[in-house]
Amino acid sequence: MTCAFGAQAQEPTSNTLPAGEAEAPGRADGDIVVTASRRSERLIDVPSSITALDGDKMNEIGVRNTTDYLTLVPGVAFRDSGTPGTGTTIIRGLNTGSQQLTSTTATYIDDAPFSASGFLSASSLVNPDPDVADIDRIEVLKGPQGTLYGANSLGGLVRIVSKKPDAHAPQAYGRIEATTTKGGDAGYSAQGSLNLPLVADQLALRVNGAYRRVGGFIDDIGRGKVNFNWSTVKGGKASLRWTPTRDLTFDLSGMIQDIHNNGSSTQLNASGTLNPLYGRYKYFGHIVIPSDIKYRLVTSSVSYDTGPATLIATGAYSRFTTEILSDYTNTYYAFARSLFPSILPENGNAVGNFSPNMEKWTGEIRAVSSRLGSIEFVAGGFYTHETNVYNTTITALDANSVSLPGARPNGIPNANFVVTRTLSNYEELAGFVNGTFYVKENLDVGGGIRYAHNTQRAATGAITGANTFYAPRARRDFAFSDNVSTYLATIRYRPTSRISIYLRAASGYRPGGPQTNPAPPPGAQTSIRPDTTWNYEAGVKANLGTFSVDASVYHIDWKDIQLNTLFGGVTLGANGGAAKIDGFEMALGARPGPNTTFSASVGYTDARIDQVDPGVRASVGAAPSDRLPLTPDWTVSFLADQNIPLGSELKGTVGATLRFRSDLPSSFPGAVTDPSVKIPSVATVDIRASLSFSRFDLQVRAENILNAYGFTTAGTPKLSATQQVPTSATVIRPRTLAVSLSTRF
Repeated sequence: MTCAFGAQAQEPTSNTLPAGEAEAPGRADGDIVVTASRRSERLIDVPSSITALDGDKMNEIGVRNTTDYLTLVPGVAFRDSGTPGTGTTIIRGLNTGSQQLTSTTATYIDDAPFSASGFLSASSLVNPDPDVADIDRIEVLKGPQGTLYGANSLGGLVRIVSKKPDAHAPQAYGRIEATTTKGGDAGYSAQGSLNLPLVADQLALRVNGAYRRVGGFIDDIGRGKVNFNWSTVKGGKASLRWTPTRDLTFDLSGMIQDIHNNGSSTQLNASGTLNPLYGRYKYFGHIVIPSDIKYRLVTSSVSYDTGPATLIATGAYSRFTTEILSDYTNTYYAFARSLFPSILPENGNAVGNFSPNMEKWTGEIRAVSSRLGSIEFVAGGFYTHETNVYNTTITALDANSVSLPGARPNGIPNANFVVTRTLSNYEELAGFVNGTFYVKENLDVGGGIRYAHNTQRAATGAITGANTFYAPRARRDFAFSDNVSTYLATIRYRPTSRISIYLRAASGYRPGGPQTNPAPPPGAQTSIRPDTTWNYEAGVKANLGTFSVDASVYHIDWKDIQLNTLFGGVTLGANGGAAKIDGFEMALGARPGPNTTFSASVGYTDARIDQVDPGVRASVGAAPSDRLPLTPDWTVSFLADQNIPLGSELKGTVGATLRFRSDLPSSFPGAVTDPSVKIPSVATVDIRASLSFSRFDLQVRAENILNAYGFTTAGTPKLSATQQVPTSATVIRPRTLAVSLSTRF
């Protein structure tokens, strides 16, 4: 899809861009340039559905995190956990709800894969959420991206592209902002960036930093805490670019980010409903439930333009560590006490720590050809080694939130009635090639293939004292390997340089892995196969100067879906079903005058189960024709901005943003341990006004100005069908006012 903020372009000088422009932020002619296909291309020329979000525009309209920008993208949803840095991005409906542990959407930061790939990584719990303080753009690629981006991109890809150092001129940017939320706390933020040429036209350094305190608006009436769900997000990045010759470029960068959440934006409701138990924006907590998430990323690359092709080598080290606490008193403590009433006091509590951690090394070498007669290509090799540690601990506490003393006869402390650790290593080696053959200058066909081999080793219960409800768990070691091929085919016709029509067929996969049950019943799967998608798509893109349109229709077949299944009375992982997804997406942009811009997008997603095994139906409640969880049928956004010239150095701007999302199911209709709740549709309206003078911009924003009350996710986690557990729901932020001052020089 065309950029949601629709830059309008003049007639370009050519359709083909130099291969060496690996990270070109844009063109002088005004066209949006992206690198989603691993080469710099005008967005209109890419035969795929892509939404490109401009970093400066995101800052202008108040985008600060993942949920802010994903709600502007048609066909995209988000499994919101109510805290920055957590959750799951859902593209075109590929999601199976709360039981899904690995993501169907990959995340890249520049050229580095940042999301975890391993089958046992629990990657769906953590969503990379870097601050957008110094972002050039965000590219959201819809549909499988398996040939160029590999594992876990079977639904699509989010690619965050940073601004690069510029050796031609110094630049600086700074911004401060204050916010206040209706019924909640104040918040504030500061961010800045500095670009320094160190050697004219050759060497430059770019540094940026940001600190943001997000005010809370949920009251914990159980502990008497007001607005307890505040967060702090802080971090920075430093990048060095050296271009000793016109054809040779070296890049080195490092990023850190720390997120601390004091609580989540969760409201407690009557079981199986969205009727508040204690009032709107109220939560009843038994214990303190903070979370901490830390990102670290180092990337390096070298690019050499030989003429016929540009050779690019990249390397990256990424790591995230998490400590995510949850209040499990209502679910786990009540169940455990029914089993062990003599050990666990009646008025006790339970704290859960479900915390994934990842360390990843990645390397890639690729050749990006120039136009060589009638062909061009991208070809290369990829390697990654990933280590994941997934800690699961549920600790019993007394009424004062102190761990219970003593130990059972088997030596397990009373406090720890669930303790385990899963260690896993994921190693992948892949080769890929994508090519385009120009039948005519305005007609071409493309294709691609990627072959990947992965090996995984895992150990469950890999910690002293591992147990499940005081039953000891022995360590079990597993090994797994697999070979997967993914494919791409395209046809593109460009009747003019401003119009592109395409057909696309592409496949993607999510890695399989070992069956981790140490003693599966006879006949059960001993290993889980990759699940795969095939996406069939037709689209048209046109940029006619003052008007642009980008529309696509698609059909997706999702097979061998990784789902929990009930087999012989035991819950196991399995390839338990298939789904079909049909939809369309459209983005429109208009500039009726030099000072007026409009953009709108709409997405329709019909995501449904097509086939399901009986054991899956018994386990997660899925049946043929059921909607896939947490996927709305409709997503809509609309942006309008009007510049108001007030003088030679004074300019005013007013604007508004509308977001709409239709209703969605929280889980499968037949789910017993997580009964489905219909989450109603919600619409929000933001307005903004700014005044620009000299090098300063003063802005006032009102977000969710109509104070819409709505939810993004809901869950009623049970361990047995008869448990009475409140329904927890993530509630959207009430009306928030913001004032900011920024400067650029």
